[in-house]
Amino acid sequence: MTTTSEKSVARRGSGNLVIGQSGKPLLIIVQGTDIDRMLDEGLQAIGGLGKIIRDNRRVLLKPNTNQRDPFPSTTAPETLRAIARHCHLAGADQITVHEDHKEELDLYYHPEDLPGIDIELSHGPNPDHYVLVEYPGWHGDLDPLVDLSKQVPDGTPERILDSSHRLLGRLQESGYQRIDGPFVRVARQLQDAPIIINLPVLKRHFAGQITSALKNHFGSVFAPQRWLAHSSLPTNRDYFDRKIAEFASAVRPELTITDVRSLQAVTGPGRNAETQIIENVNKIIITGDMVAADTVATQIMAEYDSSFTAKNISIIKRQHEHAMELGLGTDDLSQLEIINLKTD
Repeated sequence: MTTTSEKSVARRGSGNLVIGQSGKPLLIIVQGTDIDRMLDEGLQAIGGLGKIIRDNRRVLLKPNTNQRDPFPSTTAPETLRAIARHCHLAGADQITVHEDHKEELDLYYHPEDLPGIDIELSHGPNPDHYVLVEYPGWHGDLDPLVDLSKQVPDGTPERILDSSHRLLGRLQESGYQRIDGPFVRVARQLQDAPIIINLPVLKRHFAGQITSALKNHFGSVFAPQRWLAHSSLPTNRDYFDRKIAEFASAVRPELTITDVRSLQAVTGPGRNAETQIIENVNKIIITGDMVAADTVATQIMAEYDSSFTAKNISIIKRQHEHAMELGLGTDDLSQLEIINLKTD
């Protein structure tokens, strides 16, 4: 058991700022093909981005940058540019895109593709790039050497076993000392940002079932804590699912905009021969509720990906239960005010 004497800080963020005229949390689904028009109408429907940014002058955009494959495997540059335009119109004068990095340190986005936007990165294995954040609702780190000594259930996919053992090896090589207590190391830029706009895509994920609003924040925390969660999958599925919620809870973005103009089906997060890219889904989801955003995203994945089964959905449901316990929203869409828009 390892404790820490390092001084911790409170988690960032607050409650849901995106509330409809009914007094319920608001969720906007925009159908269209032009991302600029879709965002124009969708953000107007929440009362404008100024309602979120208020008098803050700095905004951080959190895209999905786990892979180097293009949209919909990563957040599209045109989506970042369109959001940045709205941020400037709302009074922000510094827009930052935050990239999370594993080992490589070359940027995912070309600066010339994001004019007027700063690009900053956090090096996943470097603790100096992260801030120790404490929240009583989180659980401490598990002990992988103990947990992974348990018998692995029959039928555990080979990919999960391989990933688990590989990441356990990286943990041991890194000398990571687990922390017994409600702590997460969060990327410094995210912890310090006054406003965060979460910009996930929708794609399949071999461990998380989907990558979208909640899972996008695996890239917001210290890499060994990610590795620890992934290494738990063969013997402690619930630990991984809980960490999806806890990592998102450590960030609590003010707004989530999920770009589902296309989606990545069958396999993920990287692409392989079995991956299917489904075009012409033509939707974006705008809300302050990450659980509701992912509930809609799960419905969309089930509609377009025939390999996405009830078993996948049941695992996501458990992730949502953890997220709801942490106050990240609701999967009961009847509790939201939902507005559907078309731009074409």
